[in-house]
Amino acid sequence: MRKLTLLLMLISVLALIGIGCDSDRTLVTRSDNPALFQAGLTGAPTQDNLVSATLYVYVNQASGYTISAHRITADWGEMTVTWNNFGGSFDATVEGSFLADDTAYEGIDVTALVTAWLSGTYDNFGILLDQEDMTSPYTILHSREAASLQPYLEVCYMDGQNVVCEQLQATADAYIVETYPDENRGDSPELDIGWYGWFNATDLEKQALVRFEFPEIPEPAALGDTVWIDNNQNGIQDADEPGFPDVVVNLYDCDDNLVATTMTDADGFYFFYNLMPGDYYVEFVKPEGYAFTMQDQGTDDAVDSDADPTTGMTICTNLEAGEIDPTWDAGLYRVPQEGCTLTIGFWKNHCGFGPQDNVVSALLPITLGDGTGKSLVVTDSAMAYDILVMKTYGDPSNGITKLYAQLLGAKFNIASSADDSDISKVITKADEFLAEYDWTDWDSLSKKDQQYVNKLKGKLDDYNNGLIGPGHCD
Repeated sequence: MRKLTLLLMLISVLALIGIGCDSDRTLVTRSDNPALFQAGLTGAPTQDNLVSATLYVYVNQASGYTISAHRITADWGEMTVTWNNFGGSFDATVEGSFLADDTAYEGIDVTALVTAWLSGTYDNFGILLDQEDMTSPYTILHSREAASLQPYLEVCYMDGQNVVCEQLQATADAYIVETYPDENRGDSPELDIGWYGWFNATDLEKQALVRFEFPEIPEPAALGDTVWIDNNQNGIQDADEPGFPDVVVNLYDCDDNLVATTMTDADGFYFFYNLMPGDYYVEFVKPEGYAFTMQDQGTDDAVDSDADPTTGMTICTNLEAGEIDPTWDAGLYRVPQEGCTLTIGFWKNHCGFGPQDNVVSALLPITLGDGTGKSLVVTDSAMAYDILVMKTYGDPSNGITKLYAQLLGAKFNIASSADDSDISKVITKADEFLAEYDWTDWDSLSKKDQQYVNKLKGKLDDYNNGLIGPGHCD
């Protein structure tokens, strides 16, 4: 006989020592009616994770006889079931029993039966309680209509490394009486089990029926996809753009409650699984030195960036049961440090034609010259790369070619918020010169003009290397 007090003592012991041999397992009890599925957890009893199931009933009048539990084999209604229409619809196999010899909670182990329900082996029509001895007195239990101490089913199951125990309240109960075979006793605050005994005992049996409904477990949903380096900053995942590893991604419900946190893998991939159907949004945490690319570009939602460029958050989305939504992405690009300068080598390597991020497209167009005459307008990252490599608009032996590169680097630095007060006059002179001459004029320049070009180039080189001006970036 298992009393409630013994159960509480057992729970206390198990919580201290763990369950079985695994010291990492702890017992968690939940007294509320369980919502047996939670985002990010196993969160539901199944035939595979069920640890135990125990039916608890409170004995208000003890008989001293054994009460046995049986599987009910047909459906019944709490307010319509009678002895006649029930028609003995139960399996004779005893699922468990207790001795009704005290006024207290008694427990019946029905683990095997609940496992069969969860696996679909049997339909869950509930449990019939029957007295084995055909003699009086009979047993009286509290029903779910009683003011207190109602029947409940305690279900314990594995949730990760924890054993979680939840209490299910009865959703229907009644007792049926052979003496009054067409009467319904579904609204009674008691459940009678056994025999009157002062007439013909075989005509006066009482049986109790109780049912517990397991909450329907919705098929879990999932969402996620990729964080990538948007080298050309067009807001679209191009085939040659790599994923961004180790980016923190947070999942919130649309009431702003944090649901789960993860990080992108080596390929920039992330996913949130085992989600309760509902409304969610994703927050991407940008790494230092990076910015989010343009949002919702193009017509293909599977390859655009969904992160708000300011907050890194997506809009709310609804996930239905079983839905897997792999369309929530974020593009990032490298942002140069503000207030300092970088060399033309940095800018060349960050034009989007190597493993580094493309950071120059956002700074274009830039004009080399004052916009008149032979001024050169740099319109895209490919043209910027050609100028910085110094092989398309002349070659490294051409002073104007080198002036192009250093002037472009300086203007990239200034566009990235570097202080230009120490170089502004040099830039003005370089622009004035390049409005009149281009790289094809180098060989025809006088020696004095060539020296002038080299002097301008040298000052710009010093600025880009941090020898003058605000200093070089770390």
